[in-house]
Amino acid sequence: MALAAFHPRDLQEFTRAFEDLFYAADAASMTSYYTEHAQLMADGIDPLQGRAAITEFWRAAIARAAAVRARRTIRLHESHSSGDLGYALCTVTVDIPPASDPSDGGTSIAVWDATIWQRDPGGTWRIAVDISTPLPRPHAGSPGGVSAAGSKAAENR
Repeated sequence: MALAAFHPRDLQEFTRAFEDLFYAADAASMTSYYTEHAQLMADGIDPLQGRAAITEFWRAAIARAAAVRARRTIRLHESHSSGDLGYALCTVTVDIPPASDPSDGGTSIAVWDATIWQRDPGGTWRIAVDISTPLPRPHAGSPGGVSAAGSKAAENR
């Protein structure tokens, strides 16, 4: 799978499709959006390179999320392309329900995610670099759970 065009509408469709693949536990199809030698960098892990390593990353992330019944949401904030390169800036929010006491409200974890996309010779766009970093937790008293960085609480990949 890949994008045929690099426009906000196409990227929005990608975020929904990527979430659907996550919930379908289809790590291989998620990874098909990456170039053959793509790199993935996330908090707490060594950088990964190549589709095989990225597929294993997504398999593990899917299993961890399923174990705690987490819900994941991607929100596209900005995108731009020039020539055969483009970037997309997103926040990813993971909401984890409470383990036992529903009144505890659960947990939300947020990350900024920057993806660098590359158009291949056939004209399709794939992720060449995927970098995420945790957002600060919302400050007590912040309206609507908005953090100092201006985003709602979200996920750690």
